[in-house]
Amino acid sequence: MPKLIITNGDSAVERLRAGGVKGHHLPWRDMLHDGPVPDSPSLAEVADARAGFLAEALGLDFGSVRADFAERDAQLEIHIAFNEVQLWFEHDLYDQLQLIQLLHFFAREPERLGLKLVQAQDYLGTLEADDIRTLSHCALPVTTLQLEAGHAAWEAFTAPTPRALAGLAGRDHPVLPHLGAALQRALEELPAPRSGLSLTEERILRQLADGPKKVHQVFAAVQAMDEARFLADMPFFLRLDGLAFAHEPLIEGLPFRASDCRPFVPSEDAPAPEEMTYRAFARATIKLTPAGISALRGRFDHASANAVDRWLGGTHLQPGAMWRYDRARQVLVEPN
Repeated sequence: MPKLIITNGDSAVERLRAGGVKGHHLPWRDMLHDGPVPDSPSLAEVADARAGFLAEALGLDFGSVRADFAERDAQLEIHIAFNEVQLWFEHDLYDQLQLIQLLHFFAREPERLGLKLVQAQDYLGTLEADDIRTLSHCALPVTTLQLEAGHAAWEAFTAPTPRALAGLAGRDHPVLPHLGAALQRALEELPAPRSGLSLTEERILRQLADGPKKVHQVFAAVQAMDEARFLADMPFFLRLDGLAFAHEPLIEGLPFRASDCRPFVPSEDAPAPEEMTYRAFARATIKLTPAGISALRGRFDHASANAVDRWLGGTHLQPGAMWRYDRARQVLVEPN
């Protein structure tokens, strides 16, 4: 049987194929940094929760999303049919969460035939074929220490509180060198103590402090602020939704919710309605509201005033359980 190659998505699969990495390619499509991720050893239970969130948040059909997860997980569960399994993942939060999910899975498997890891320090979807070929020679057997580190990190991420996550974030993990920084970045998406803003939300508002800007301009500027970029366009748009359609909006100017931006294939011919809708959202001009200005000054608590209700892994952020993170002091702040 050929090798099973698991990586972060379709763009990476295309580049691996272009670089001559042969095998059965399995894209691991899921933005685990957004939405609930239950603490369950069952792939099916995790997939149920993820499909429900993604379908509602992105306006997709639940059945189709759930079927995609079922097909993906079924391929993973027959990994023993392959004589080698390679995990190809990058340094950013998006990839590191996928990696620890897979390490958690394999840590509980009685057999792990030929399990190897390629840890990339750049974005696989942008690499040239020669770079992919060079990386292919860096595939090393996954060690027991790596399995243990991934298992512990996944347990911390999916726990009902972020206490264990805070204990791992920012630390040096020699066997998984990008993990500490990625988990630190995850914590920074918790609301801040005074403003109630996540780091991404604060950066969005700061981009608008000097005046209105188009959505795509704000996206490009905010994305560039992360040394390890992890936020794609749709999860970014969801953050705009949270600021624009709150009880007390912090920004204004969005023409509709991000869930109205349905998937599409770009065309050189007349664009499809889905592409036109996406363009309308991306080209919309947004600006701060008085509440947004006050939040930037620490005088308006977005998380409290707008009863923020969202998830970070297994932690449900909601009124009465509003975990926060003091980014200046790098300290987790428990709910009052």
